[in-house]
Amino acid sequence: MIIKCMERRKFSRISLNIPAALSFFQLEGCHSGVLTNISEGGCFFPFKGDLPVGEQCSLTIVIGEGIVAETFTISGTIVRSNSKGFGICFNSIDNNQKAFIRKIIVYYDSQ
Repeated sequence: MIIKCMERRKFSRISLNIPAALSFFQLEGCHSGVLTNISEGGCFFPFKGDLPVGEQCSLTIVIGEGIVAETFTISGTIVRSNSKGFGICFNSIDNNQKAFIRKIIVYYDSQ
């Protein structure tokens, strides 16, 4: 089942491989993994498991290491779920969150 995200494909996605943690509002637990793509509207989180489309979640991304590491958290909704993972549409994001996502995109798109 796929829920259409208002931001669906409005933004270009870039491929990357950065650590992230996904937690859910209605379910206990946190899953660590990596993001394989991201855009200003959402991302894809590979995961072997089954979660319902429409589930609200929180995604935490850490960029860098040690004392220069930056942590970024954003809420989203699972809009696609299959055997490869979850497509997440970011919920309303503020200007600081947009700037951080753009920073990620510019950095990884230039490599």
